[in-house]
Amino acid sequence: MKVYVEAYGCTQNYGEARLMQEALRGSGHTITTVEADADAHVLVTCTVVETTERKMARRMTELAVYEKPFVVAGCMAAAQRDRIRAIVPRAKLLPPRKWPQIVELLGAGTACGDRAAEIESNSFGWRDAIVPIAQGCAGRCTYCITRVARGQVASYSVDAIVGQVRRHVERGVREIKLTGQDTAAYGLDAGTDLAALLRAVDDVPGEFRVRVGMADPLTVYPIQEALVAAYASDKIFKFLHLPIQTGDDRILEAMRRQYTVSEFEEIVERFRRAYPEITLSTDVIVGFPGESEEQFEATMDLIRRVRPDIVNVTRFSPRDGTPAATMPGRIVGWKVKDRSRRLTRLRFQISRDGNERFVGREVDVLVTEPGKPGTVLARTPEYRQVVLPEPATIGEFLRVKIDGARATDLSGHVLTNGLYTPVQIHTGSPVV
Repeated sequence: MKVYVEAYGCTQNYGEARLMQEALRGSGHTITTVEADADAHVLVTCTVVETTERKMARRMTELAVYEKPFVVAGCMAAAQRDRIRAIVPRAKLLPPRKWPQIVELLGAGTACGDRAAEIESNSFGWRDAIVPIAQGCAGRCTYCITRVARGQVASYSVDAIVGQVRRHVERGVREIKLTGQDTAAYGLDAGTDLAALLRAVDDVPGEFRVRVGMADPLTVYPIQEALVAAYASDKIFKFLHLPIQTGDDRILEAMRRQYTVSEFEEIVERFRRAYPEITLSTDVIVGFPGESEEQFEATMDLIRRVRPDIVNVTRFSPRDGTPAATMPGRIVGWKVKDRSRRLTRLRFQISRDGNERFVGREVDVLVTEPGKPGTVLARTPEYRQVVLPEPATIGEFLRVKIDGARATDLSGHVLTNGLYTPVQIHTGSPVV
């Protein structure tokens, strides 16, 4: 069959969508990027907030019109099965931990579902590699529906992960993204930890870079010393995605985040002491039930103190079945929007200021993807995005000079005496 795969949400969802495509291709199916040409459709869903869930419902309805075999995968397939069945009663459901069964759901082939993770993506041409390292998280957050879908921590083995990384590097990929619902929870079920995994990945021969996905303060805090040490490798992007969610300890307690603001700041300080230029990304939820103006200002003050390079601002969205959905003290919509706008303005001001300090510097970058027409995008060792006007090969390491800065990225030009390490990457169609 010709199968159309569409994915939404986190990097882990996209990684699992790629693995599904590899499994289907390995079993004799073909992958199409045109939904109307497909003999079957696969929708990998996200349900983190209500607006995303509505978008997923709309896409289900649109794809169901084709009346072809239809698989709904991802988080909604685990957390909101009844809603899916109400929209597309004939849909087959494929929860996150069951993704290798995609081959069986779309018919027998030459590869079994339990071999899917071993099928490589040589013919797909992805310019980066997304490597899921675990399912689930250690948290009990009162607002989160994703934990219902992903469950408790289940880590893949170090050998399996390292094997995937090695094969990706051998076929020419230079950007490896380690992903999970909480990467720092890796190994809690297996007597190891994220730092040990990074050391093992560092031992893989070759010139490549690793971006570590979101890591929760709850699970980073006990291993922070070892994790900081593991980041010393030149192969690890100096990029830390550490979500705080709020700057007030009482709201953190209501969220059941199981750490304090001071512990978050301690982790940041330790990483910055070791890597002063590290890119810090964090997440904030505004308008959580009961959040007073003073508590919101505490969040603003925290952002002013810590000055993250990236702040992902989300308005609280009540999710049915979570404790926060029935908490008293719901904040009116206009006030939540106002807080979101204020925090977003502050976030962009801080990001712009942080990027401007790089103007005039010479830095090494890895070319990672095409940009707008006439440009390519590259990443500094701290994972800051640089827009370059010159043609360059994906996977090439270059020396560039930074000419300008915006809140979202840097711009620069290639130095003629820079070091070029060309690496040819197959071209092809990514997950839609």
